[in-house]
Amino acid sequence: MDDVTKQLEAAAQTSHLVLIFFYADWAPHYNWLEPAINEYEKRVVELIEVNIETDKAVADSYNIGTVPAFVLLHRGKELWRQIGDLTVDQLRLVLSEF
Repeated sequence: MDDVTKQLEAAAQTSHLVLIFFYADWAPHYNWLEPAINEYEKRVVELIEVNIETDKAVADSYNIGTVPAFVLLHRGKELWRQIGDLTVDQLRLVLSEF
């Protein structure tokens, strides 16, 4: 079992919100993502990064073929998803809803 699969399984057992960020090495990087998530420590949001090329099985299991893509989970249940660009303000708005 690979690291990403282990992270996802562990995250599904917690009461934390889990944001999965699907990316590829050739795509623009979201360096602001982790600092933005750290603002929500009281909600405890975990970030799991999935490279769709090296973790293809995980990307396929979430039906992700385009990057960037974002999936927000709670106890393994999908709460929200976005395919395509995401701004810091959009992420803040989504996280404040949960």
